Amino acid sequence: MLLKTSTLIVSLALVTVYVNAQTNTFPASGNAGIGTISPAAKLEISDSSSSSTSILQFSQKRDVLGTVGALKFNVSGTEVGRIESERMVSGNRLSAMKFFVRTDSGTVEAMRLSHTGMLGLGVSSPSARFQVNTPQGTVIAKFTQTNLAESLGYLQIENGTQIGGAYIPAIHGKSYATTRPYGLMMIGEAEDLTPTAADTVAGAIVLDGRSKNSSRLSTNNIFMVNSYGNNLMAVKGDGSVGIGTVNTKGYKLAVNGSMIATKMTVKNFGSWPDFVFEKDYELASLTEVERFVKENKHLPGMPTAAEVAEKGVDVGAINQKLLQKVEELTLYIIEQQKMIRELQEMMKKN
Repeated sequence: MLLKTSTLIVSLALVTVYVNAQTNTFPASGNAGIGTISPAAKLEISDSSSSSTSILQFSQKRDVLGTVGALKFNVSGTEVGRIESERMVSGNRLSAMKFFVRTDSGTVEAMRLSHTGMLGLGVSSPSARFQVNTPQGTVIAKFTQTNLAESLGYLQIENGTQIGGAYIPAIHGKSYATTRPYGLMMIGEAEDLTPTAADTVAGAIVLDGRSKNSSRLSTNNIFMVNSYGNNLMAVKGDGSVGIGTVNTKGYKLAVNGSMIATKMTVKNFGSWPDFVFEKDYELASLTEVERFVKENKHLPGMPTAAEVAEKGVDVGAINQKLLQKVEELTLYIIEQQKMIRELQEMMKKN
């Protein structure tokens, strides 16, 4: 009876080994397989069942902080990369996944995924869903299309410049399309509503320039339009606009160059010169005007050539002065016409 029982146990053990051998293979050389007898790699793990259990699991038995497990990659005895799971805090065993790569200075952390879902490149404590930390003057990100060479077009986000150590984040769009003269296009879509008077940020595209203390700029420029270092337009902190110049000299609009318009209205705050036709207006005699012109080389009340060269011309004021001279000239003509009629009457009598 004992012999029969022993024979049964051995038979069951052999059957178990035979069954397992049909799904696992661990040869002395070649590929090893778990769940497969024809592994396609040095180690292949295959699961053909519908079970939701883990296929591969690394366990740390001790309840410790720091690195709790790692998967390392070596080349000729040198570590070239690894993936680590790090326990951050003791409460709830919160963790982060870290990815290391080999550089000239050794193996360094290149990317981290925190327990809050923050992904960081070059930063060990990401504070945003996606945060990138690169040295100054390097490219943060570049976007291209598979059917377009990088030399012809891309969208690039840059971190600072190499000029004087300045920190100037920049978005650089390159487009060398032979048939379409476009570079970087910005499109803002918004509901077509009438903004309220107090809404200072209403608009499909809003540019808000402010100081580092979140206050209004007063002396710095808010917005600049350049072409390879040549200034085309500037919007300054005081609200003035310069076209072709950054020095608006206290004016709301300064244009360095010619300007054309189909219509322009100048609203003058002074009195319009219709006072010339009032009865109490003292019109200078032509003799007085002649004397003034000979001495000063310009009409009374008009700016000199030197003043115009230095200060320019106030369009509204100069038109007011010109109209005043036209009205005065009209009075002179009316007076002369009276004198002509009187002379004609005298000639008829003689």
